[in-house]
Amino acid sequence: MFQKFIILFITQLTLLSSCKAQNNQKIMASETSLHYVIRESKDSVLKSPLLILLHGNGSNENDLFSLSNSVSNNWIVVSVRGPYQLAENSYRWYDVKMVNGKIVINIDEEERSRKKLIQLISEITQKYNVDSEKIIVAGFSQGANMSQSLGLSEPNLVVGFGVFSGRYVEEFTPYISKSIALKNSKAFIAYGSGDTMLPKTYATENITKLKELGIQITYCEDTNGHSISTKQWDEFSKWLLNFN
Repeated sequence: MFQKFIILFITQLTLLSSCKAQNNQKIMASETSLHYVIRESKDSVLKSPLLILLHGNGSNENDLFSLSNSVSNNWIVVSVRGPYQLAENSYRWYDVKMVNGKIVINIDEEERSRKKLIQLISEITQKYNVDSEKIIVAGFSQGANMSQSLGLSEPNLVVGFGVFSGRYVEEFTPYISKSIALKNSKAFIAYGSGDTMLPKTYATENITKLKELGIQITYCEDTNGHSISTKQWDEFSKWLLNFN
């Protein structure tokens, strides 16, 4: 029931926010078999910061890409499709279920997805004029959890991560990096006070865990439900300017 609700919700969100084609938008497939859409930087001389976007469970690469217009045009923006297909135009990063009232993920699938994303970032960094010291990963819901796992496991690759309606995934704890670089990582956390799917207690727990790890946190709360509000995305876009 939990998973069906996520799929229906995110599918509706995708239909509402499906992106319009842009002149510099390209649809690509990487060597890792991950599909993505890319908006290249308008700065053809200087190396550009890179923003990787990860959709929620049951959505696809076009969902969050529709928000890329508000990201400074000196950034390269890449929105990635999850590797596991649920239905037509519907994908996930890993399986999730409710067990005795607790959210449980398939950590093996999460690890495979994470490794594919790491390889994809490497490919994009080599293919485009990316500033490898300014790579940010952000996502919504399950994509938020993936973004956080990348940030916590690969602090030498990802300098910051955005978590929209995400949570701390207990199963991921053994994969957290021991590198001192983790102390320099920055996180943008966004939650909606009207979120009944993942109530605010998840945000509070996540912030507590990240502070224990020494992560520098910027928090934005709005009145929205399990979604990304205009206020949250605007604040995130401003936060990205710290990496210009």
